[in-house]
Amino acid sequence: MKNRTLTKIITGALSTILSAGILVGCTAQAAPAEAVSEETVVVETSETTDVTEPAAEVRTIYAVTGASPRPFTYYGDDNELTGQNIELVTAIFDKLPQYELVWEVTDFPSIFAGLDSDKYQLGVNNFAKNPERAEKYIFTDPIFSNAYIIVYRKDLELPEKLDFPDLAGLNYVGQTAINGTTAIENFNDENPDKLININYTEEDLNVQLSDIEAGKYDFLIIDKPMYWGFYQPEFGYDLNTADLAGYGVGEGLDSYLIVSKTAENEQLVEDINAALKEVVEEGTSKELNVKYFGDDYSPSYN
Repeated sequence: MKNRTLTKIITGALSTILSAGILVGCTAQAAPAEAVSEETVVVETSETTDVTEPAAEVRTIYAVTGASPRPFTYYGDDNELTGQNIELVTAIFDKLPQYELVWEVTDFPSIFAGLDSDKYQLGVNNFAKNPERAEKYIFTDPIFSNAYIIVYRKDLELPEKLDFPDLAGLNYVGQTAINGTTAIENFNDENPDKLININYTEEDLNVQLSDIEAGKYDFLIIDKPMYWGFYQPEFGYDLNTADLAGYGVGEGLDSYLIVSKTAENEQLVEDINAALKEVVEEGTSKELNVKYFGDDYSPSYN
């Protein structure tokens, strides 16, 4: 009887121990339930991150220039592309993060071929507007208001502001197809009794101006900002200048950027114009004009 009683006591004790073990086990298994709850919070946070909108796509714009003439576009002493046109366009695109600007340099005729094929989207080379170009390309708003002046021999007596009839009988020098030469050709066609003598040349402008100073020719027509912004300060000619009637600042001789004619580029032009207005109104355009031209030729938005 004692053995049986002892057996029952031991069995009961073991049963109690096992039951306690089971309870302890259940308690230990309860912890993961709280961990699952924490994981759920992490998942919800992850889902919130996933719905963030992707960054807007940046479009690459290839801008092309002939790197001439100075001071509009040229290579500086450090062999880096610079000039009023270059710095102004860079300032414009600094305000347009949706575009990446990439510069290309080529010879002048290839600018137009590249724009025609949309290899280049933006032409940057002190472009004037004419009907032929307006049919083929999109023009931005004016980037500055240009003007032409007469540069002539010191011993000639001419009025401070003159017109083409004042130049009758004098010897003009200039390259073919440039605006000044074309204007004189048109005047001669309309005024055969007041002809201006045209001497065509392919010489550099510095050579032409030196020839005028030496008395070989009488005068030429040149962009006012080009003459006062580079040639006169750089070479110090002993020459006189005069304004040309109908070709002064604000008289329609504006310079532009030109854009290849595609539907996609219409938005590009709108964006450029908006940024250009900001660059003018905040004074950056004036700073660049004074730096390169010696005076402000910024377009007016009045």
